[in-house]
Order: sequence, then C-alpha cells, then structure tokens
Amino acid sequence: MKPFLLSRRTVLRGAGIAIALPTLDAMIDGRGRWYGIARAATPAPVRVMAFHFPHGVVQAQWVPATTGPNYALTPSLMPLAAFQKDFNVITGLQQTAWNKGPGGGHANGMPDFATAVPSIATGAGGPSFEQVLAAEFGAATKFRALVANNEPAGTQAEGATTAHMNNISWTGPGMPAPSERDPLNFFMTMVSAVPTGAAPSPQVLAAMARKKSVLDHVLGEIGALQTRVGSADKARLDAHLTSIREVERILATNPVATTGAECKAPDPIGDPTLLVDPLATPMANEIKDGWPAMRPVGIGPAKARAEVFLRLFATAFRCDLTRYASFALSNGFDDRRAPELGGGMIGHHQITHGVAPPGGQVAVEAAYVAFYTGLLAFLLDQLKSTPEGAGTLLDNSLIYFGSEMSVGSHDNNNMPVVLAGRAGGAVVTGRHLAYPAPTPLAKLFLAILKFGGSKTTTFGMGGDAPLAGLNV
Repeated sequence: MKPFLLSRRTVLRGAGIAIALPTLDAMIDGRGRWYGIARAATPAPVRVMAFHFPHGVVQAQWVPATTGPNYALTPSLMPLAAFQKDFNVITGLQQTAWNKGPGGGHANGMPDFATAVPSIATGAGGPSFEQVLAAEFGAATKFRALVANNEPAGTQAEGATTAHMNNISWTGPGMPAPSERDPLNFFMTMVSAVPTGAAPSPQVLAAMARKKSVLDHVLGEIGALQTRVGSADKARLDAHLTSIREVERILATNPVATTGAECKAPDPIGDPTLLVDPLATPMANEIKDGWPAMRPVGIGPAKARAEVFLRLFATAFRCDLTRYASFALSNGFDDRRAPELGGGMIGHHQITHGVAPPGGQVAVEAAYVAFYTGLLAFLLDQLKSTPEGAGTLLDNSLIYFGSEMSVGSHDNNNMPVVLAGRAGGAVVTGRHLAYPAPTPLAKLFLAILKFGGSKTTTFGMGGDAPLAGLNV
C-alpha cells in the first residue's frame, strides 16, 4: 500500500477557522526532511526565541562553580535540573551597549536586551536578533515573528520613554515590534490563525460565547485524518489537541481583564490559577510620578498567564506558524510583590535596590530568579515532549534566556545567560561555558543568527565575530 503522506503546511479547516498541526511522521521523508516545503523535502528549521526575565540575578546563586559538562547546578538554576543536558549556562559576557543611551539602567537594558546596540531617543538603536531572522526568513510561515509580554504596558519611563521600558523586540531603530499582552487574544491568534489585530470569525466568537471549543468545528476533519495516519501520529494529534483544549479551559475559566481605564482591581482571591492579578497600594517610598497607583500581588496569576503564553509559543513552533519569537516576563520595572517568595509587600524592584524583605534580600532575590527559571523549564518541557524528525522540537530550537542587566542594583558585566536547544544539532549542550570578561554579548547574538541561517556578518556593539565554542 502506498504510504499516506502529508504536506507540512496541512491544516484543519472548518467554520471559518484553521488549526495548524504538529509535525507528524506522515510529513517526513526517510531522511528526516519535511514534505510540502518549496519543491523538495527540507530539514526541520531552527526556531529562535528571546526570553526575558527582569532585574538580573544574585551572582553567587547563579554562576556554577566549575566549567564544562557535569557542573553542579546552583540554586537559581535548580528548576532546570531535568533539562541540564539540553542547555548551556554561559558566563563572562558583557552587554557592551548598556547605559550608553537616554535614561536609567532599565531604560537602557530593555532596548539593549536582544539588540546589543546603544539605545536612542525613540528606543532601541537597531533590530533585535529574532527580528533580523524574521526579516530574512519569516515569509515562509504565517507569522514572521510572534511577540508577547506577560504584563500590561507600564507607565514608567525612567528618564527615557515608555517605549524603552516596555519592549525587548525591535524591528529597527526606534521601532518596537507590537507585543501581545492578553493571553486570550494570543490564543485566538494561534488556534484560529487570525492575523494579529484582526477580529476572530463570527463562528469562533459564537463558540467562545457558548463555552464551546473551537476544535468542535473541525471534528470531522480530525476524525478523517486519524483513520489515515499511523499510531504514533495518532498519539501526537491527541496530545496536540489536548493541549489546545487545556488552554481553552484555562482561558474560559479565568477571563483576563482588559487594561483600559474601565478596568477595576479584581478581588484578591487566593486561587493561584487566576490570570488576573490582585492589586495593592504600594509603600510610601514607592509612590512616584508616572508609576501606577496600584501594584500586582502574588506570583500565581503571573505564573498562570506565563504558562498560557508559553504553551502557545510552543504550539506556534510545533505547527510552524512562526519560527521566531520574543517573550518578556515583565516590563523594565517589575513592581510585583511576592509574599510566597518571602518578599512580603515589598516590590521586586525595590528589593533589588536594598529594601530588605522579610525573607532576607539575597534569599528573596534568588527565589524570584528560581521562579523565572521554573518558567523556562515549563517551556523546555513543552518543546522536548514534542517529537520532530529523529529528535525533538527542543533539539531544533535555540532559546536565549536572559535579563536586561546582570544584577538588580545595575551592572552590565557577567550577564546571566542560558542558551537552550541544539539548533538542529549544531550546538553542543550540557555545559557551563565561561568566557574571559568582558566578552561582548553581541558575539552570542551573532552566533544565534548564524545558527538560524542568517547571512549577517556583524551584529550589535562588539559582535564582529560569532561567539566561539558553542558547536564543539
């Protein structure tokens, strides 16, 4: 019998929606290449993501004591233990572009984060690395790049502009990439394949109003496909559709409040699965011009929102809706109070500047970082649990995980970096790579561009050659 073959571009359609599929065995030839891309089967592409967490690290809790493989994980990296063979910890890198533009350390660090170019009056001084790849290769997928932030846009400027403080993804000098901050909108963009800014179809809106899954509109196509593929592909389809239904369930149970003037502070309910932050009045020394009158409390809502976003980024990579992404866990100032981490009612930003929390400054700062690395672990699990060709989706990815500064008290030396994934086998993982300080961070960004297939020869400030040692 002639084997059943599928194009990598196959989607399920029905009632005005289109749902992309994960990579199935039926889409891959005997050499691990995809059918239906250009004229011949092609290798799985490298997915690239910039993933930001705020306010740096406690160096003693972050930097491993030894280099090379088999290093001991530090407390801040411990949430990544299950994936230690899938990433590199990189130390010794300097963000050379930092503090050479307008405003304070955060207003410089956010636009510099993935550009490594000194900021200008209107924002970043150049494009971020994932947007460079999107400009070169993004036309091959439905979305050139996908950009999201886990928090509403902030009102702080820190001596520059709110654009400096609210964005890490830039398409060019002073040109922030539009960032989605509502998980529900992001969900509709992914599952319904609706371009950002466009309205969902009436059928999709009606389904949501009835609490009915958008998947119900394509049940016929799902059933027909499952009768033609092998048992491994059936299992992958099942897992993919289950993941979509789980995100729908979370969003239907916990609607996200809008961030306009009509939005009111929700009741402080203790359920950690809620997506909406309880709010509280800040301390007197935190009340400043341009800062919000109320601040978020608790890590539960932030964690729940981030996990929805990260599931959807994984879906976008899995379904080849995009190959380039950017996700920020916070704006330039993280004002969140985290009693669960020992911070009491003192904001994260204040703690990093010496305001002692109940749990002790070092312990609480390190707990925040461990919380963020736990979210990276959540994403890595999503990617590693997805088979693709002879490996996994994580094997065909490069995830840059870092912060806008090395420590919360402001510094640009020894930037905290985790680089996860193997870029299709090009990167050797499972190591602590320590470079002589101050090696420009821009060299790493140029290396990421090269692993992504870019023809770029220089990038950012100091990126005159790719960072050596990643592929050996």
